[in-house]
Amino acid sequence: MGFIRFLGFTLARAGQGFWRNGMMSLAATATVVLMLVLLAGLLIVLGGLDSGLNYIESKVGVTARLVDDVSAQRIEQISAEVEAVPGVAAVEYVSPDEALGRLEEAYRARGQELDTGGAEITLYASLEVALSDPEAGDEVVAALALYPEVERITTRQDQYDTLLGVIGLIRTIGLVAIVLVGLVVVFMVVNTIRIAVYSRSGEVEIMRLVGASDPFIRWPFIVEGILCGLIGAAVTVGLVALAWGPIQPLLVSVFQMPTAVSDQFLAGLAVLLVAVGLVIGALGSWISVRSNLSSAA
Repeated sequence: MGFIRFLGFTLARAGQGFWRNGMMSLAATATVVLMLVLLAGLLIVLGGLDSGLNYIESKVGVTARLVDDVSAQRIEQISAEVEAVPGVAAVEYVSPDEALGRLEEAYRARGQELDTGGAEITLYASLEVALSDPEAGDEVVAALALYPEVERITTRQDQYDTLLGVIGLIRTIGLVAIVLVGLVVVFMVVNTIRIAVYSRSGEVEIMRLVGASDPFIRWPFIVEGILCGLIGAAVTVGLVALAWGPIQPLLVSVFQMPTAVSDQFLAGLAVLLVAVGLVIGALGSWISVRSNLSSAA
């Protein structure tokens, strides 16, 4: 019963303090929103890029165009030797007729028909090498280059490496920005609670004189900071929910690849935002209470 009474008192005093220092509470909450929006944006972009990276990893491979008139026996021999290279998942022979069929299918998928205007299309036989390890591309290219039957080699390794570099750069810049804004958030919460402590110094003195314990005095101020964090997190989650509709196609159009982020990811993101908001608010208020409450007494 005593704990419930203490909890009720703490929540009531925290709510009163939050509204009493409205401008500072609003400023602190706004900085929390700014930080969490940056964090949410970074995680969504990285999540999208990671899904795009997984897509490219599934498509990363090496295509070796063959010269004309390679015997079926020689093709089987080359395929077996290349398949033995570490990091190779499978080797598939694609005949010119199969290549033409794929081209026609690609046009049909876009709602079009392949029309050459009567001109003949020259397609070549090739070996398509699927990789189990995207890092093995260079070794496979080197192995294929040894065969005189291989006329030209193409790979998506450059695209894969470029995307890895983009992800690393975005992650670094985003984390630096979030850390800087996070420090500003803690500073704002510290100052908000400091003003609350000073404005209620008389009440604090009276509570000390009647024998109130330190936790009884401090927790309303700590909860006040937590309120800033939780309200900021709630606002951010709402903004993300409203903006999610245009975010998905925007990621696809910007990065020109499938970058789907699942609903499960978004649910986890909402939980993370609430947790970070709570921790930031609690940390700032705890720092302020620890450093300023004794001086206000």
